[in-house]
Amino acid sequence: MGEPTKTPVAPTGVRVRRVEDRDLASYRELRLRSLREDRLAFGSTLERELAYPPERWADYVQRGAHAPNQCTWVVERADGGLGGLVGGFQTPDGAIHVYAMWVEPALRGHGFAGQMLDRLLAWAGTVDPNARVVLSVNPTQTAALRLYLSRGFVATGVVEPLGHTPGVVVQEMQRVPVPRGNSPPPG
Repeated sequence: MGEPTKTPVAPTGVRVRRVEDRDLASYRELRLRSLREDRLAFGSTLERELAYPPERWADYVQRGAHAPNQCTWVVERADGGLGGLVGGFQTPDGAIHVYAMWVEPALRGHGFAGQMLDRLLAWAGTVDPNARVVLSVNPTQTAALRLYLSRGFVATGVVEPLGHTPGVVVQEMQRVPVPRGNSPPPG
């Protein structure tokens, strides 16, 4: 028998919250870092987003902070900088689309991605409790895939190329809420 596995202690002073207007510079830096470090996890590219004008970044943060049909959740480090993000928005067909999930390596393994996703899913329930929640994930991103499965997401069977990298694909996943009062029958 080996030594017991130790659960890493979460860093103190780190919290999950909705993005705020004051986060503009830190949000931009974090998003660009995520694209630089994990380019196969996203449908966008570092080059594309480096070219975004300041107004576009300000709009992302403002809508993520205040819009009724869009949100952005972040992990705030103890030093006040941002170490994780996930966004969501309501599509024209009423679904909630999850995008840009990322946690910096130093904060991984402490449950922050799950906390952000849980907050986003709770927000989605306030937008439309019956909306399906959709996302695309690179199936080689096993930690993300495990997280989504643990929150009730299932693969839809839709697989598409990751536009910026030939040979790499993303699969669509969805979470369909069980209507209130309609619990599934016991197994």
